[in-house]
Amino acid sequence: MKADGRVNGKTRLTGLIGFPIAHSVSPQLHNTLSLLLHENIIYIPMKVPPEELPTAVSGLKSLGFSGFNVTIPYKASVMDYLDEISTEARLIGAVNTVKIENGIMKGFNTDAEGFAGAFRTETGTDFKGKNVVILGAGGTARTIAVKVVLEAAGRLSIINRTADKALRLAYDVMRIAGDTVNTTKPSEITGSGIMLPDIIAIIDSADIIINTTSSGMYPDTEDCPLPSEACILKHRQIVYDVIYNPAETQFLKMARSFGCTGVNGLGMLFRQGVAAHEIWTGRKITEETLIEAFTAFREIAANPPEGDE
Repeated sequence: MKADGRVNGKTRLTGLIGFPIAHSVSPQLHNTLSLLLHENIIYIPMKVPPEELPTAVSGLKSLGFSGFNVTIPYKASVMDYLDEISTEARLIGAVNTVKIENGIMKGFNTDAEGFAGAFRTETGTDFKGKNVVILGAGGTARTIAVKVVLEAAGRLSIINRTADKALRLAYDVMRIAGDTVNTTKPSEITGSGIMLPDIIAIIDSADIIINTTSSGMYPDTEDCPLPSEACILKHRQIVYDVIYNPAETQFLKMARSFGCTGVNGLGMLFRQGVAAHEIWTGRKITEETLIEAFTAFREIAANPPEGDE
C-alpha cells in the first residue's frame, strides 16, 4: 500500500458552510480543480447549524482557512460577520464566497458572474439592450436580476406565483439601478403574478427567459414554471433554466421543441465555483484547464450526492 501524501502541513484549507450540506457537489468541483492545477489545496464541506454560524465563521479564520463558500441559508446573514464586502455582493445582498487574507475576511458573490459567464459562453450573446424575463422572485432571481441590470438589459420583467413578491423584487432592482453609477438603466423593470393574458404578452415579447424557480427539479421532473397557455415561444428566444438535475427539464424540452436555444444551470454552477477558486488563489485558470475540468464535473453532476442523513 502506498502512503497518502495529498494532505500535509503546507496544505491550504478551503470549504463550504451551509445547512444542509450533504447534497453539494462543490467539494468534488474544487478538489478536482486543485488536482488539475497541481495545487496543495483541500476543500471540505462543513454542516453548520444556525446557532453556530458566528462561531463557525470566526473559527475558520482562527484555523487559517484561505477562504470558504457559503450556501443556503447563510448567504445574507454571513455578511454580518465579515470585515469587507464587494460592491456587487452588497448590491445583490448576498455573499457566497469569502476570502481570508492578512486576518481580513472579504465577501464576494460569484453566483452572478458565474451565471453571466456561463450564459455568454453557451449562447454567444449578452444582455445589453435585451428584453429579459425572469421566472421566480427568490434569492437566485435577485442575483440574476441585479446582474442583468448591471449588464445593461433593455427591459426586465419578473414573474412570480406571488405577485407581491415579484413587485417587491422589481422595486428593489429598480432602486439598485437608480443608485448604481455607470449603469445603463433598463427602460422598464416590472413585476407580476402568473395571470393570463398578461404573461402571454410578456413572454411573447421576450428575448431571454430565465427560470430561477425549482419547478421541474428532481424529483418533480414533470413540473413546468409556466402555465401551458403561456408556453408558446419563438425560435429566436433564449431559454435558460438554472436547474441542472435533470439536465433537460420539461421547460427546456418544451423550449427546444419551438426551436429556441435552451441552456441548463450546470455551467453557472461550474463557473461560480471557478470564480471562487480564482479569488482564493489569485490565479486565473486557463480555458484549456476549464474545458478539462468541466468535462469531469459534468460526470460528477450527473450523479449528485444524496441529501443529508
